[in-house]
Amino acid sequence: MVSCRYKWLDKTFPGTAKRIIIKKLLLDQFILTPPLLVIFFTGMSLMERQSSVIDECRQKFVPTFARSCLFWLPAQTLNFVLVPPKFRVVYVGSCAFAWVNILCWVKRQRLDNQN
Repeated sequence: MVSCRYKWLDKTFPGTAKRIIIKKLLLDQFILTPPLLVIFFTGMSLMERQSSVIDECRQKFVPTFARSCLFWLPAQTLNFVLVPPKFRVVYVGSCAFAWVNILCWVKRQRLDNQN
């Protein structure tokens, strides 16, 4: 899936011009990321059988999205500027490993209504 996404981005927005990189970054961060965060928090709430599936997502979405911007925008800038297309999946996989650990840390933070 990651491979297909980058092939599509490279085909749709070819090159490494500054405006092309910005388009790729904005599309990746502001269109593709929010649904993934919603799926993560609601899916985890369902699997944990929490009483409210959306409470955690409501409270943690904005701070998690901000962390995502701080993490992924520089990582993806390096990806689109420096990493050759054939190595992007490996690079993003390495970054994703770090990001999943950040998500696990965020997930374990208490909600405001918990003691």
